[in-house]
Amino acid sequence: MNDSRSDHGLSGRDAAFAVLTDLSHGRTHITDRLDRHFGSAGPDPGGRRMATELACGVIRRRLTLDTVLNRFVSRPRAKLEPGLQTLLRQAVYELVFLATPAHAAVHEHVEVARRVSGVRWTGMMNGVLRSIARELTGEEVRNPAANAVPLSSGRFRVLRQNLFPNPEQDHAQYLSQAFSIPRWLIDRWVEQPLEPLESALFWFVAPPPLNLRINLLRTSTDEFVRRLSGHGLIATAGGHAQSVIVTDGAYVPSLPGFAGGHFVVQDESAMGAATLLDPQPGEDVLDLCAAPGTKTTHLAELMRDGGRILACDVDAQRLALVSENARRLQLDSVKTVLISLDGSGLPHGPFDACLADVPCSNTGVLARRPEARWRIRPHDLVELSRLQFELLDRACERVRCGGRVVYSTCSIDHLENRQIVDAVCRKRGDLTLIREQVHRPGQPADGAYQALLTRTG
Repeated sequence: MNDSRSDHGLSGRDAAFAVLTDLSHGRTHITDRLDRHFGSAGPDPGGRRMATELACGVIRRRLTLDTVLNRFVSRPRAKLEPGLQTLLRQAVYELVFLATPAHAAVHEHVEVARRVSGVRWTGMMNGVLRSIARELTGEEVRNPAANAVPLSSGRFRVLRQNLFPNPEQDHAQYLSQAFSIPRWLIDRWVEQPLEPLESALFWFVAPPPLNLRINLLRTSTDEFVRRLSGHGLIATAGGHAQSVIVTDGAYVPSLPGFAGGHFVVQDESAMGAATLLDPQPGEDVLDLCAAPGTKTTHLAELMRDGGRILACDVDAQRLALVSENARRLQLDSVKTVLISLDGSGLPHGPFDACLADVPCSNTGVLARRPEARWRIRPHDLVELSRLQFELLDRACERVRCGGRVVYSTCSIDHLENRQIVDAVCRKRGDLTLIREQVHRPGQPADGAYQALLTRTG
């Protein structure tokens, strides 16, 4: 993979290491960190693309990388400098998962180590990486094995020795270590069950496609695809009427039509929420948890920007993003409302329709939000489910008789999805579940859940 340098002389490998170092200090917005290192104008798309692949890949595959490293690093992890550990993970990711020749990946990362630490890390980096490189083969298989690491699309790369548990003896632990998913999540998905599990796991470890929602008030899907093709990009219409998939890596603000509001980045499964609510021109619509406004603006587009959408959130900075997105997309029907954490300030309505796209565990979007797998804890699901119940109940209170509510999450956990809908329906007694949509990860987009309810009294 090309590691060309940006206008500031920063290579993709150097930038990836800098971004990962920032993230380890709690600064979690990876796009912001990339912009800082490459500039908002997006110079050097090759370096930026590599930095993104490496940084996101290390976060996604951290447990797998550590499983490999544990076999070749004799020093206890507590004795490793955090920066050295990060750079080792990054180099192993490139060795195992990218097509870079081993000698180049080793040499370039040793040079990064030299720039960062002088000669302090170079000896260990060189020795560990060369030992790991010798264990890699070019052979691939289609089934899990103790000496096989998952790549993508059902492919496993064969290693010369067993580094993972035997999948026939401890299937769950193999899946956890080989696919880099916390064991407690694997256990939940086996119990629920999440089928087909292995297909979902392959989706979670692969870089997600760039999916755009086309603003049909400004252009058409076919016209937009032609425009991208004219700029040398490979783009195809997706399964949703407003969906376009860009198969080349691209810096989004540099795409044609961005400034003119012709599109917004949104996964196809997420498009299902506003589509299911089906807001009509002239309606009064409440968006209960609106920031950053991707689904809010979809509602406005479906309403042909006619009617009123009250977009609510508890975070003023994130609420400003709703207004910013609406302005770029040239939508006038969106009005923002800042509410308090206790819900005070939430408009009472009654509304014709309400979207309750509630905070959740993000377990359906682990490919797109790779850090979520390490952030979420078992007790968080219980706390989130309480909040989700309260938010859906409030949403239902605020629609008129005959009004519609869509409950939406990007979770694949039953505790956050159908169980919440059933609990609110039991409590209220004035709701009818009309339809639910369960989006399985990778079939063909992110995992998500949406339920359409009507208020009957």
